[in-house]
This record gives sequence, C-alpha cells and structure tokens, in this order.
Amino acid sequence: IPAVLGGQNIYMWTILTCAVITFSTVMIVYGYSKKTIATALGCIGGVLVAGILTLIMDGALKLTGYVDEDALYLNQLNSSIDLKAIIFGGILIGAIGAIMDVSIDIASSLFEVADKLEKPDFKTILKSGLNIGKDIMGTMTNTLILAYIGSSLSVVLLLTASNHSFVYLFNLEMIVVEILQALVGSIGILTAIPLTSCICGGLYKHVDNSKYVYKYKGRN
Repeated sequence: IPAVLGGQNIYMWTILTCAVITFSTVMIVYGYSKKTIATALGCIGGVLVAGILTLIMDGALKLTGYVDEDALYLNQLNSSIDLKAIIFGGILIGAIGAIMDVSIDIASSLFEVADKLEKPDFKTILKSGLNIGKDIMGTMTNTLILAYIGSSLSVVLLLTASNHSFVYLFNLEMIVVEILQALVGSIGILTAIPLTSCICGGLYKHVDNSKYVYKYKGRN
C-alpha cells in the first residue's frame, strides 16, 4: 500500500505481495517441506495466469479504472496513481486466497496419497490430483463468486431495482470488473489444480514406502 501511494509500479508490487503472502502462509502452515514447495509454486503459477488474463482483458475491454466513487476520490487525492493497475491489484489480491486454498488442498491430499502407496509414481499422483481437483473446483469457484456478490449486495439490489436493461448493466465498468474478478479467479483456480498436481507428482514420486505400507495377501 505505501508503494502504491508512493507512485511505484503497481503491477510489480502486486506480484511481489502475492509471492510474499503465499510463501509466508505456507511456511507457517507446513514449515519447509515438499508440500511447501508444491503449494507455493502451484499457487504462484495460478496467480500469474490470472494476472496475464487480467492484462489481456484490461486491453480488450478498454477499462478506465473509474469503477466507483472511491476511485474518483482516490484520483483527486493522488492523480499519479494508475487506476487500471489498481483493478489488476484488486483482482489478484482477491483471488490469491482461493487459489492458495486449492493448492494447499491438492498438495496435502497428494502427500497423503503418496505416503500410503508402496512406490508412488508420477502418473498415479497426477491422476489422483486431477480427480481430487474436480471435486474442489466446483465449490471453490462457487465460493469465490458468492464472496464477490456478498461484498457488493447493496449495489446488486440497487441496480436490480432500477430496472435497467442487461445491455446497460453490462456496459457499466463496475459490473464488468466484478464479472472479470469472478472469471479470472476461477481460471486461476483451474490452472492451479493441474499445475500443483504435476509439481507434486515430480516431488513425491520414487519414494520407497514398502516397509511402511501394509501388503494384503490373499489365500492364493
């Protein structure tokens, strides 16, 4: 926040802040371990994809950054702040929590899967990660969208009560940015699932657990 108010590069500081949040969080939860590396790399990968997509959509939609009255007031206080970059920062900071949650779930689940296999291999771990990710994806995307709607419920009610057409509503930058947040966050989650699974497959494979794993022997 001081860097943004000081007129520094918001895009760079957003990525740096997301990296610091990610690594500090997983270090507190796991300490230094393979799960930490897999979670952090998967999360950062998802955030970078979300950031690239935000920049592409920013140019395609020709956003100005004047989303609401707060943006106008901020521009009056400090005209050197790039309001479009503020949208970029807000979307990524808002999405990183959900993306990190998914990465941690995948990394932790696959660690337990690999720990229970006699000789875990990349293909088995990756397949398990994708299957687990399918179940996580639906609920996490729903959580992300509902969080955005809940934070802007009064605005949604106001716009609905005004009886404007859908064309008018979808030309409001405030509405466009809210939809963009939900879509970009969901795609970031979708990217983090296979990426984290691949990283886990590479880190957790080739571990010999044969002396720890119970072997079932039938009558024959």
